[in-house]
Amino acid sequence: MTCLLKYLILMQWKIDQLRRDILDDPHRGKILVSGRRFGKSYMAMMWILYHDLQPNEKRWIVYPTYRQGKMVAWNLLKSIFRGKNVKINETELSVTMPNNAEISIKGSDKEDSLRGISLGAKGTNAVVLDEYAFMKPNVLNEIIMPMIAETQSNIFICGTPQGVYNNLYELYVKGQDNDPFWKSWQYTTIEGGFIPKEEIENARQTLDPRTFRQELEGSFEVSSNRCAYNFDRNVHVRDDLDISSRQYWGVDFGVASYMTAVLCAEYTNGDVYVIDEISLKNSNTFELTKLMQQRKPNIPVYPDPAGKSRTSNSTKSDHMILTEGGFVVIAKKANPTQKDRLNALNKKLKDANGKHSLFIKSNCKNTIRDLEMTTMENNRMVKTETLSHHIDGLCYPIHFRFPLTMNSVGSIKW
Repeated sequence: MTCLLKYLILMQWKIDQLRRDILDDPHRGKILVSGRRFGKSYMAMMWILYHDLQPNEKRWIVYPTYRQGKMVAWNLLKSIFRGKNVKINETELSVTMPNNAEISIKGSDKEDSLRGISLGAKGTNAVVLDEYAFMKPNVLNEIIMPMIAETQSNIFICGTPQGVYNNLYELYVKGQDNDPFWKSWQYTTIEGGFIPKEEIENARQTLDPRTFRQELEGSFEVSSNRCAYNFDRNVHVRDDLDISSRQYWGVDFGVASYMTAVLCAEYTNGDVYVIDEISLKNSNTFELTKLMQQRKPNIPVYPDPAGKSRTSNSTKSDHMILTEGGFVVIAKKANPTQKDRLNALNKKLKDANGKHSLFIKSNCKNTIRDLEMTTMENNRMVKTETLSHHIDGLCYPIHFRFPLTMNSVGSIKW
């Protein structure tokens, strides 16, 4: 049955080299980011049917809502199996094969209904999450991933970017980074081959540039309230720079969350290169200091000024612990405002003349994520358990060494 389906798909649907590369890639987790009407639903169906269906196994196609799955994928799935020796269940949106293998359409809006269900035979199962940008992150992390880990299953995630950097973007980045499990691809609407070029050009004339890039080019667009609004991964993430010997740490103590440190190398022209990072969850300043000693000891440290009086599971202050660890602690008497720190950061990323003087090595994944995803709300940085700590750690040395100040006549002095 499955071999016949594979033959029908290969004959009737568009399987060019682009799609074949995705289907044949060996990674268990695949992420496809594309513009609207690229053919994601057809691609997902190709993937879900690409390997032989084993007895009793289950394959799912999950949409943000059950209703959306019924509208988008159910008729397509039925058309493939119509006239074949299968059982089609209109109520459960499922197709059952003679060997009791089952393909089902699901909705993530009632995620509890997905829990506790075994996918079946190991090594042959598959799950699709379509329009993933509209799903809650816990659907993947708490439900689907444990399920596929148990059965050694495969997963295909697809979607169009939705306004800002979100859970789809995080997975896409992971899939670009030689991850052993995830592999990602990004394509425009026109690369899908279903939409004539003239329609694309018509859309270009009727949509604003940001919407066009997002909806038809599958581009992740910058949030208007992003803290590091001048950060551009394509410009600032570089692995081709020599590393200066003039180095220092920036530290955020992350009370009750993450202890973080970023290692910076500064050049004689004032350019800064972030070359390493440390992130410790539920830890303390002693452990952070120990790791900093191992990676780059006896250099200046620019920490959160509040650490001068605050303690970290000790009678000693955070600054004192760093000093006793052999570091030269440099900090202002009082913590500068978030606005001042972020202004200094954004100026280093790109000044008014378009000059970039802050770069990040690609191995500093958490710092890059913070720069891309940390946002402002009511003029305050939105702090979460995982976001904002590395951007804070970077801001302390940048603001201290490259502050923005006002001179006596009120003009800005760089």
